[in-house]
Amino acid sequence: MIETIELSRIFGLMLERNQSAIEAGYDGIEQSDSVLQLPGDSNCMNWILGHIAIYRDVMLMSIGKKPYVGKREMAMYGYGSDPIDKDSACVDIRLLTEVLDGGHAILSEWLSSAEADFNIETPDELYVRKGDTIGEHLAHLMTHEAIHAGELGPLRELALVKMGKGWK
Repeated sequence: MIETIELSRIFGLMLERNQSAIEAGYDGIEQSDSVLQLPGDSNCMNWILGHIAIYRDVMLMSIGKKPYVGKREMAMYGYGSDPIDKDSACVDIRLLTEVLDGGHAILSEWLSSAEADFNIETPDELYVRKGDTIGEHLAHLMTHEAIHAGELGPLRELALVKMGKGWK
């Protein structure tokens, strides 16, 4: 079994790398640019940031912390939700980034604290596989987050082109 201190370090590193990629993706992007979509059936940056935010909240709830978003946002950005485009109702990108930053701070603090325990089962009210430990659950959620953080790069490039700051 991996020691708690080692898991704290590993999960802390994963969270920091994800947060850096997320911040690099949205840096300098305005609300109107956050709803741009690539050709095809892709998600816009706003949806991706909202989706990451609600699953950050799931991480927070897993460790007994209070979530940031409500049922409205869960429905708007959850798995299987409708796509968001320029005509859709959505949360302002500045608020989404505040939620992401707040969740990051709380998770980072927990990971570096003595209360971090990865071997207990996840709470029953969370929609996870029965019997998953907090560590297994966090590993799944952080990997999921990394996948979506990787989607932000092309959307950032699209926004920069629209703003006249990207490819010419």
